[in-house]
Amino acid sequence: MAPPQAQNNEHEHEGTLSLPSEVDVPFRLVRPEDASALQRFLGRCSERTIYLRFFGSLQKFTEEKARYFAHVDGVDHFALVALDPDDPNEIIAIVRYDREPGEEHAEYGAIVEDRWQGEGLGIDLTRRLSDEAHDNGVRAFYALVMGKNRRMLELLRHLGLPEQERREDGVKYVEVELVSEQT
Repeated sequence: MAPPQAQNNEHEHEGTLSLPSEVDVPFRLVRPEDASALQRFLGRCSERTIYLRFFGSLQKFTEEKARYFAHVDGVDHFALVALDPDDPNEIIAIVRYDREPGEEHAEYGAIVEDRWQGEGLGIDLTRRLSDEAHDNGVRAFYALVMGKNRRMLELLRHLGLPEQERREDGVKYVEVELVSEQT
């Protein structure tokens, strides 16, 4: 019985996001074969977007790093990707959490291709990611966010979840408590 349930779970992690701009964007769980699409995606992001997400430049996003980001186990490492509605082979956003096995806090990260920023894509994907995380026993996301990264700070605040924020060496440490929709 476990294999059919696992197959159904994979399909639960895909669907369509209807953006306020009336564009429908497909999303799904990241897959190992997405490594090269992730490299192309990051290659289309501006230096500023890369800097705000990774706190520096990515001279080259290696195949090894791409394989790491494309690998998830569905419990401790989980990521959703949004796909270009005009070319479903191209990734336009990714949201991800990672935690040590058994921990209740997970590191959260997100990046949206520049031309798709401000469309609501990051918040929609993050809401789905936080629901998954909560179901997997994650009780809080934490993120290190550059103070200049106003969009990420706004995204975390617009989740409508309890949050704490503190500054460390010019970087904001933001923790968001994940609350089940049933509570």
